[in-house]
Amino acid sequence: MQILKGITHFQVRAFTDLRDMIRQSAELFGSQVAFRFKETPKAAVETRTYRQFLTDIEALGTALTAHGLAGKRIAVIGENSYAWCLAHAAVISGVGVVVPLDRLLPEDEVLGLLARADVSAVLYDGAFHPVMQKAAATLPGIRRFVCIRSATLKLAEGEDPFVDPAEADSREGSAFLRLADLAAEGQRLLANGQRDYVDAPIDPAVLASLLYTSGTTSASKAVMLSHANIAADIRGMAEMIDIPNGTRMLSILPLHHTFENTCGLYMGLFVGAEIHECDGLRYIQPNLNEYGIDMLIGVPAVFESFYGKVKDTLRKTGKTRTVAIMRKLTKALRVVGIDLRRKVFKRILDAFGGRLAIGICGAAPIDPEIIRFFDDIGVRIYQGYGLTETSPVVAGCNSKVFVAGTVGQPVGGVEVGIDNERDGEEGEILVRGPIVMLGYHDAPELTAETIDADGWFHTGDVGRIDPKTNCLSITGRIKSMIVLKNGKKVFPEELEFLIGQFDYIKEAMVWGDEDADGDVILSAKFVVDRSKLEESGQSAPTETELKTMLDDLVRKVNAAMPSFKSIRYYVFGFQEMVKTTTLKIKRNIEVERVRSLMSRTSLKWKELTGRNIDHLADSDPERGEGPATGDRDTQR
Repeated sequence: MQILKGITHFQVRAFTDLRDMIRQSAELFGSQVAFRFKETPKAAVETRTYRQFLTDIEALGTALTAHGLAGKRIAVIGENSYAWCLAHAAVISGVGVVVPLDRLLPEDEVLGLLARADVSAVLYDGAFHPVMQKAAATLPGIRRFVCIRSATLKLAEGEDPFVDPAEADSREGSAFLRLADLAAEGQRLLANGQRDYVDAPIDPAVLASLLYTSGTTSASKAVMLSHANIAADIRGMAEMIDIPNGTRMLSILPLHHTFENTCGLYMGLFVGAEIHECDGLRYIQPNLNEYGIDMLIGVPAVFESFYGKVKDTLRKTGKTRTVAIMRKLTKALRVVGIDLRRKVFKRILDAFGGRLAIGICGAAPIDPEIIRFFDDIGVRIYQGYGLTETSPVVAGCNSKVFVAGTVGQPVGGVEVGIDNERDGEEGEILVRGPIVMLGYHDAPELTAETIDADGWFHTGDVGRIDPKTNCLSITGRIKSMIVLKNGKKVFPEELEFLIGQFDYIKEAMVWGDEDADGDVILSAKFVVDRSKLEESGQSAPTETELKTMLDDLVRKVNAAMPSFKSIRYYVFGFQEMVKTTTLKIKRNIEVERVRSLMSRTSLKWKELTGRNIDHLADSDPERGEGPATGDRDTQR
């Protein structure tokens, strides 16, 4: 096995659990702003300082404890907001186990996970009130429903389901409460000397957060993380990247996802950042300008969108060649210690608020050229790698080691292994260290399969360590790996990367299908970008013309790969594929859709290849689900 150990580049303070960390930050950063947010996109900006955040946490936590929820599991569901952050922090800092849920799940899956997690209370956004009413009627174990944000709450005229917290125990069954009322109760209890929550002991080694991975209620795995897991990852990241006190961060990824939760929320609080809650994905660029953001944590699609807008603007204004020349010039000057990037490229940077300097990109691979471009104009994008099971960040490029196209080196205290003895060759990525989860909830056999006797977590991802740079690269996923009849292996990600270089392709997916002879053939689905076709003067190509373009694309991609990795058949469409909340394509769903369509229409690959699958699906009277656009798993 090849083993790469994490290195500490910056010394950071120690802490034992998240409550300890938040209290330290309140002491260190006191009157500094911790959060800027709006209740709605058009509302006035509100702020909370570090000291106010701690005060709010202690009030809410005290009230929840007083309602008999100490040691219980408590779910949090809703859009990103200050109230969501407060709810999560209050629960995990001394009440019990927090269970963050994906707000994009359909109603039946939300109810299913509430039952499966055996929660005793739910802290929810107003938009989920109808779902919570059903939960109250069907899940008697849930004693408290707390509406944390009323901006999206819709009640019938005269309807008021909320009770005074003091009357909740006198009611039969569950009680609906408002966050403001509960917090006020907590303040009164604290003023009267109630310290059960404030002084509650926290064992860093036991379950603190229960996180459900993407998938249906029955198929999703429940990952158990402890305070020690999360704390080790926060420290590990802070030891890799120098984030100055007061850095303005924009929170855009869903907070229920461990990437945003650990990196965007708790690491931000650890370093003394100002966390700005984004008004929604369509408001990212306006928020960058409005708040003067320094740092952004995102998935590749976010940075790809920025890159695309810049390139389009340069092309339309005739500045593409000028910027290319200036990139070379400023790069040469940096060699001799002169950095003029932010002055030379000021007009480009002003489109992103003028201050954006750091990006952290995870969840999926990103084109190295995008990283190089932004680095050349003065924005350093650190690509990282991790999983929910590893709290989540395993490795990343950092302030000392930066190699575009790789995910850098492990965080401090963590070992990464490649299950292959030959240096530089790829194999399954294994992880060992304090960031590895406690296990899967109620699944000891699955835990034993995933974490071996030596403590190595088997990620299911494939990668290699470059002997020259000691940096890790992700090359594929074992589950998506295609094994041909001759035993050769194909990772679809490398083909999808090449396909993505054609600007009129929005998304691509490659997989293996068996033909009539039992041979495995490489098949693909392309999502075509109409806007790019319009920009190139091909606003309405016929399907025959589009097939000619795609045939040419496939020939060029195949020519760049060994013959056994050639794509044989493909379909295309304009409607986006089903994705997780971190914008990863759900391969199993997409492949099943194609196979199901072929079964219903009795079409073989030779008849199907080169055709618009959207049209075929629309014309199929027996089709089940509609097209992928607007699917509940797609990030909005």
